[in-house]
Amino acid sequence: MTKNTIQSLERGLKILTILGSSDQPLSLNEIAGHFTIDRSSVFRLISTLLQNHFVQQDTDTKKYSLGFRLMELAGSFNDQGKIESIIRPIISRICAATKQNTHLAVLEGADVVFLAVEQPRESISVNIAVGTREPAVATALGKAILSFRDSGILSTLLDSADLRPYTERSILSKEALRDELAMARKERIAYDREEYKSGIVCIAAPVINYRGEALYSIGISGPSGLMMPRIDDFARVVRDAGIEASSKYGYSGGTE
Repeated sequence: MTKNTIQSLERGLKILTILGSSDQPLSLNEIAGHFTIDRSSVFRLISTLLQNHFVQQDTDTKKYSLGFRLMELAGSFNDQGKIESIIRPIISRICAATKQNTHLAVLEGADVVFLAVEQPRESISVNIAVGTREPAVATALGKAILSFRDSGILSTLLDSADLRPYTERSILSKEALRDELAMARKERIAYDREEYKSGIVCIAAPVINYRGEALYSIGISGPSGLMMPRIDDFARVVRDAGIEASSKYGYSGGTE
């Protein structure tokens, strides 16, 4: 270690490097194997990174991988090679087919974070940057992910949900939101009809993995005047794209 450096920070950065260079999540023991310090010290370092969302932990396997806070800082995040190689071409096709702003997002806490953004060349009506955060309960991208959450987890999320009036169309009833999420799960498509921003309509579909979990969502957004006349056509495009992306992630449950 060179002079004038902080040892614990160097070790934390080393953990991020180890996770970033792995093609799969790693257990605590696998990470600790790269250090000469004791396992409990490595666990404390990982816990700090986890608490600050630089690392995430799989609830089933308890293994660790890079977290989405890195994407927010860097302005890009490639899900260890998969988002760019699998999802980006699908997003590009949606954008070309609908000529609307197209997004890929992930759920982090009570918000969705934009991981990728495609904008049509013809017009740019809603300028959203990578790393933007929006409330999950008020957006189509968030609802698409929430609709596939386990009922117990969803109940906990809804109990603490901040249902505020972003616009006059915002959903303020938890029962109404629960009903909408049930419909989104059934139809594999979620809507935001000017609930978060006046004059802006969004449509999104979940991207589901082999465990039946919605890890991401993909969707489009645009002015109500452009979106509403073709909302059914746009919904079919987005829904089909979500099904395609889910299939590439190993989901074989079909449509509901």
